Amino acid sequence: MTPRRPPALRPRRDRAAPDNQQWLLGMLPAFPLVLLVLRLWYAGRQDTQTLLLLVQYVSPLGMLSSILIIAVWIVPAVVLTVRALGGLYQVSAGTKSWLVGLADRVPDWVVVAAAFAGLLGWQLRFLPALLMMVLAVAGLSVRDRFPDQVVAVRMACVVVPAVVGAIAYVALAPAIVDAVREGEPVTLALLAVPPGLALLLTGPIPRAQAWLFTHGIAMAVAVLLPIMVGAVFLRVPVLPLVAVEVAVDRDGTAPAGAAPAPARSGEVEVVVGNEIAVDDRMSTMLDREGTVRFIPNTALISKILCPEPGEVPRSRVDLLGWYVEQSMVSWLAPDSRGLYDDPRCQGRPRHRAASPGP
Repeated sequence: MTPRRPPALRPRRDRAAPDNQQWLLGMLPAFPLVLLVLRLWYAGRQDTQTLLLLVQYVSPLGMLSSILIIAVWIVPAVVLTVRALGGLYQVSAGTKSWLVGLADRVPDWVVVAAAFAGLLGWQLRFLPALLMMVLAVAGLSVRDRFPDQVVAVRMACVVVPAVVGAIAYVALAPAIVDAVREGEPVTLALLAVPPGLALLLTGPIPRAQAWLFTHGIAMAVAVLLPIMVGAVFLRVPVLPLVAVEVAVDRDGTAPAGAAPAPARSGEVEVVVGNEIAVDDRMSTMLDREGTVRFIPNTALISKILCPEPGEVPRSRVDLLGWYVEQSMVSWLAPDSRGLYDDPRCQGRPRHRAASPGP
């Protein structure tokens, strides 16, 4: 009896590796929508009915402009950080990694565009850090691409960072002295430390510590960046902040038909909040407490556009009139600081109401 042959085994098909990039590209359009809903939910003090009202009136274009405001400072930071850390690991360890792969995918023209966007959109106190990263990226690129040209490497990694750093210290000297005088240590560190660090970031670091230093910073940035973006986005204005003077009767109610007469009624209320909608009868506002107010147009006395609390300068340190909390775009734009002094934006009427007669 002949032995039975075992059945032939079919060749095993290798399972296709999951394409995570498709999932990422599919979820990417939903990210701004999630931010939009969270921002409106936060503005409405986590109230569902207020959220539905805001969704009805808030323009998607306004939300897009808010996202672009965040992108002005977040995109240059990500691009320059990836190029700097990836280049530093490449010249230090001489091996490939996921960080080096990301850095290689960023072309030079993107780095130049990111540096230009940061120059225009970043605040003055962050421009020394921008200069540090640009010098580091330039020096590391020359060291990686032309390792045999000693003169070029020395110029890009030693001479240029030293000369540019010295010029930066001379230019920032008035602001540094002002930060010391005003007692602002954070501003002082942001202005004084980065120009000197640029010289240290253009050369290789010990190979044993290269992976921990570069990849540790990159992973920390990857973890903290979404949290920072979400926290900043929740405070980005999506509705105009206005202050309106409302004529009210002595019983605290707004007059319901006649034109406002504050001198006759003797009472003026100032409502500060975000304007949701305006029609021919009502002005709908979301006040600072998160309460929706429907104000008859006949009761309105005056209205003014107010700056956001984040736009009011908190630091007195400046560089020849350029305050450290201002970007170059806002510094070159027409001055609007006169709005900060308007009493209506602080919840007080322009003029005291007339005292009621006997």
